[in-house]
Amino acid sequence: MHIREVFAWLFAVAAVVGAENAAAAEGGFSSYVTPFPSAEHYRLFIFGDSLAAGLAQPLTASLTPQGVEVVNKTAPGFGLARGDGTEWDKIVGVLPATDVFQIAVIQFGVDDRVWIRAGNKRLDLGSPPWLQEYTRRTDALLKALHGRNVAVYWLGLPIMRTPGAIAAAQVVNGIFAERVRLSGAKYIDSWGGFVDADGAYSEQGPDMTGIVKPLRLPDGIHMTPAGYQKLANFIEREVTHDLTVARRERDVPLAGDEAEQQNVRDESLPHKAETAIVAGGKPVKAGKSAKDYPADDGSVVVATGANGQPTTVPLVRPAIPGAVVVELLASRTSKQSELGHTMPADLMGGFTVMSSIATSLDANQGSSMQLPLTENPFYKLLIRGDTLPAKPGRVDDFSWPR
Repeated sequence: MHIREVFAWLFAVAAVVGAENAAAAEGGFSSYVTPFPSAEHYRLFIFGDSLAAGLAQPLTASLTPQGVEVVNKTAPGFGLARGDGTEWDKIVGVLPATDVFQIAVIQFGVDDRVWIRAGNKRLDLGSPPWLQEYTRRTDALLKALHGRNVAVYWLGLPIMRTPGAIAAAQVVNGIFAERVRLSGAKYIDSWGGFVDADGAYSEQGPDMTGIVKPLRLPDGIHMTPAGYQKLANFIEREVTHDLTVARRERDVPLAGDEAEQQNVRDESLPHKAETAIVAGGKPVKAGKSAKDYPADDGSVVVATGANGQPTTVPLVRPAIPGAVVVELLASRTSKQSELGHTMPADLMGGFTVMSSIATSLDANQGSSMQLPLTENPFYKLLIRGDTLPAKPGRVDDFSWPR
């Protein structure tokens, strides 16, 4: 690699990190998805062409139980290279301000193997002017989405069947990966999820349950329902992770020094009183405290004796000073989760993961503990379709130097 290419790459990485840090600092939180959606409800918009349209149904099935509303804004047949005079950044720009959404899923490219009309000029497919205009439209769409202050997930194209379609997909994926990352958004690569052991196009493969099924339609571009479910899983994994982080940030425990926390406790009590009372035979200054609970005499009727005659038993409750109530509230500590508490999580395909809280001693003995289901190599390979890293020295180890 030339030295100038190295500096250019380093500059790009620095720009991405700077953009992410700036966004986090501006929002006051580090999560990618905002922790505070409107009305505690997330909305996800899908923008794209005919391939992206198939993501709506599986994303709705997987994200709706997580409190996310999925809205299909795709336009099959109209990609970024659409020549009807309407560009996608303008479509996003005219969305009403009341049409609020926090997450945007983007996928383009399969309908863009056409020439582009730029003013009175015709830009031929793949030519330098075409690439420049296509990049400009990608940047414009990203800018429009950032103007809406949403989390952007751009899904790259999967491998195609014909050599021409493969070459076109690689060109647009290169543009997407560069421009999306430079803008601070998330680019998700799906290419390797639909290849065989040799890295070539494959019409079949393991679905989300690990069963080998047809994943692609005869056109070599679009997907079967099982294929779309697998393609949508690339998005679902990222969005689910970021939603978990966002919700963890939203559930912030009570903070502040002792005086601030005491004020919060006082506000939650029935009312305040300034009284000097006697508790345990000693004078106690109540200050800002709960009300005093006076003594209360009561009774209960029970059946006693062999004949079950009713008998009245007196019940006496002593007076409870307000200072004692405040002291009890102040002495409370937040209870930690009990060891052995099991937290279930449902996965796609009917699987359920069970996680337990362990002590630090147990955590240090992780080598002897079983791996979580999602970290099991068989689950990664057969369920998610991930490519497992090769062991050093094995025939499929292509690391350099040898």
